[in-house]
Amino acid sequence: MKTKILNNEVSSPEGSNQEAGRSSGTEGKMPPEESLFASDKTSKEEPFKCELPRSSRPDSGAGEETLQKGPPVIEVIDVKKSYTLGDMEVPILSDINLTVREGEFLAIMGPSGSGKSTLMNLIGFLDRPTEGKIMIKGLDINTLSDKEVAKLRGLEIGFMFQTFNLIPRLTALENVELPTYANTREGVDTRKRAKELLRMVGLEDRMHHKPGELSGGQAQRVAIARALINDPAILLADEPTGNLDSRTGCEILGMFTRLNEDGRTIVMITHDPDIAKYADRIVLVKDGMIQNNSE
Repeated sequence: MKTKILNNEVSSPEGSNQEAGRSSGTEGKMPPEESLFASDKTSKEEPFKCELPRSSRPDSGAGEETLQKGPPVIEVIDVKKSYTLGDMEVPILSDINLTVREGEFLAIMGPSGSGKSTLMNLIGFLDRPTEGKIMIKGLDINTLSDKEVAKLRGLEIGFMFQTFNLIPRLTALENVELPTYANTREGVDTRKRAKELLRMVGLEDRMHHKPGELSGGQAQRVAIARALINDPAILLADEPTGNLDSRTGCEILGMFTRLNEDGRTIVMITHDPDIAKYADRIVLVKDGMIQNNSE
């Protein structure tokens, strides 16, 4: 029997210990075979350095051919978004055109209120554009019913948020399995997959702990496992390190790069240029418009 979850039953950073927690993980049985959580063996006396665990960095002098990705998986075409407040229409996004290719790691940057989170919500079907269209793997979401959109979102997109959005009364294992209550791929043992994902993010010994018993870093790793439960092609992350200390944030970003190198398309929202450096490409949003968009 599936558990009914109320809308207000989601965790926030206040419910978690924000210190970086570490757990010893064992190897999972699905790709990538080694744990996504790379434990730091650096001595406490050594200064902490966060280095990009990627074999080909965007600023390493690699040519365009090296960084070229696959076919378009996300296409945002002439999109506008506005909201109505009384008799007044408030524009949020204007004339947005953006293409994200399969296997790309894209960072969307912008100051608070620039419209970057609204853009991510549109890409993730959490909202619909006022004008224009959004294509996901060749499908125009404007032509789909709400039920079809929900299914496509549940199977093809994984979400990660700054505040984790875990259900406080559920264990880590139950939180990871939660998205499969509405959508799941045929023939998948969801409980087994949830356990394997928690092993891969280094939380095998925390499966039965609730969010209030986890550190901030552990809670975000649970959220990453939850985002992967339906094996989505696209991962959307909205300020995923915003509530974490530098060391834990670096570990989370390290997971993102390993997931990306394993073939996942990642779109990450951030206001921090140091975080954005982890991506293949950076798009700047300001005043509801894209200021730079070079592939």
